[in-house]
Amino acid sequence: MRGASDASLPESHCSRLVCYPTTRPEPPFMPGRHSSHRPAAPSPWLRRLGLSVMAVALIGAAGLGVASVLDAGDGECDGPLPVTVAADPTIAPVLTDLARTYAETDPRQGDLCVEVDVVASTAASAVPTFGNAEAPDLWIPKSRAFGPPVDDGLTEQLANVALSPLVVVMPAEAAAAAGGEDAQISWAALVQGEAAAVIADPSANDEGIASLVAVRTALGDEIERDELVQVMTRVSQAAVPTVEEAFAAAAESPAAFTATEQSVVAFNRDSSGAQVAALYPAEGTFGFDYPALAVSGAEEDEAARSAATVFVTYLGSADAQETIRRAGFRSPDGTADADAGVVDGIRPAVPDLLPVPDPALVTELSRQWAALALDMRMLAVIDVSGSMNEQVDGGATRMELTRDAALEALQLFPPDASVGLWAFSILQDPPNDYVQLVDVGPMNEALEDGTPRQEALVAAVESLPSIADGGTGLYDTVLAAFQEMRSSYQAGMVNSVVLLTDGRNEDDPDGIDLETLLTQLTAQFDPAAPVPVITIGMGPEADMEALQQISAATGTTAYHAEDPSDIQSVFIQAMIERQCRPNC
Repeated sequence: MRGASDASLPESHCSRLVCYPTTRPEPPFMPGRHSSHRPAAPSPWLRRLGLSVMAVALIGAAGLGVASVLDAGDGECDGPLPVTVAADPTIAPVLTDLARTYAETDPRQGDLCVEVDVVASTAASAVPTFGNAEAPDLWIPKSRAFGPPVDDGLTEQLANVALSPLVVVMPAEAAAAAGGEDAQISWAALVQGEAAAVIADPSANDEGIASLVAVRTALGDEIERDELVQVMTRVSQAAVPTVEEAFAAAAESPAAFTATEQSVVAFNRDSSGAQVAALYPAEGTFGFDYPALAVSGAEEDEAARSAATVFVTYLGSADAQETIRRAGFRSPDGTADADAGVVDGIRPAVPDLLPVPDPALVTELSRQWAALALDMRMLAVIDVSGSMNEQVDGGATRMELTRDAALEALQLFPPDASVGLWAFSILQDPPNDYVQLVDVGPMNEALEDGTPRQEALVAAVESLPSIADGGTGLYDTVLAAFQEMRSSYQAGMVNSVVLLTDGRNEDDPDGIDLETLLTQLTAQFDPAAPVPVITIGMGPEADMEALQQISAATGTTAYHAEDPSDIQSVFIQAMIERQCRPNC
């Protein structure tokens, strides 16, 4: 870190997560987005603009803006040429200062004076404007690897202006105890230890989704789906809304969390309390490479496009890159500030960078995270007919396997999830084919007798093998469960029925038939207030044809655990996919 006594440096001003040389008031910190490290040399763009070798030499020697070399500021301008730059909030402050410095070179595009305006904007805010009148001329996100999709032809990458690796952050004392700069840390260990690392909400923070992808990559393809869900559940229960909140908690908790390397530098420069340190996972990490992309608007403005391209070239100049590095970033090639090191909480050497992740993997993990984050109201309806007492390979009964799967699933739900439990067979509560064991409500809420609902659910699930008897009263139970959840529907939550059975309807003639059930479900299903009935068939005798029709009538699908020993993974798969119902 540069000492405060060094008079040759510009005055440094730091926000909580952004540090840059300036004296102006800082903008508030906001999270943004990133991609992997692909250094891009500016020289092809200089040639594209038709710059002479002499002009390039002058730029390198004097650190001048390219436009000031092309069009010397002689006399008055015919008018301004605005160039709008939408930049990720983490880098917008230093780019704002560089735009001011660039303005001092009197950049011109023909007879127009170029005026660069940097606006802090997340990718989620910027991307919807592309292709219309509100589109910026230039976009500099954290990354393209983890952000929202952009339609083909709307952007053209010019260069990368900075790099900041994703790191694991710990209080400096805890990091020193773990081995300091030489500490060996892995992505897998972060989520498989006693206390899961903290990440910022992946649905709103690049650092969060990048962390999930890094963990998934480290765990490899061998991990079972239900194991992955358990890992993600543990992480979700420790997540925080923003990276800034993770830093704020660092003084009170030794828990590790993930953030950009630049935010570690900025925090340590600004913090008057405990310092933090960056640790670098042994498997490698993702680099947020801050690509500069020319953006298409409603109409093409070639003058503004050219001026934006020249400004990007200026950002690659020696002086501009030094300013960017002093703000805690690295240059696109990985070079850190000359004084980077232990004092700043980072190490000068660039870490090994992981390749750009497969977009399909990013999408899958984002969807799974969304499923775990959704507020839920679920009525679990479990078959306790006599056939569930049948033993399967390994000696356990179907009922015992179902019990164990349900107990595992209960651990995956957040404490405020609303869950209820019914059991069904024709002998449970005549003339009804079902019995309510626990009503639907928040698991952390106390029942009338003072017992927390979660404890009541666990006790009820554990009791299921002891009450298994009778035939399968399937159709009447499905309709009753659907109507129960429909009548108590709560907007803003995923209201669903999850029903598990190993057989087919065995009700008496007074019960409804399949045709009547489907007619009732179709007539009562409301797409504006959907209650999907997710059915799970267990074993080879399950009537999958009927279950599929039942689920389809409510906009969802049926699952089949043909091997009863697979019921746990199938049950969890059904839980994960509930967020896209009734449209998948």
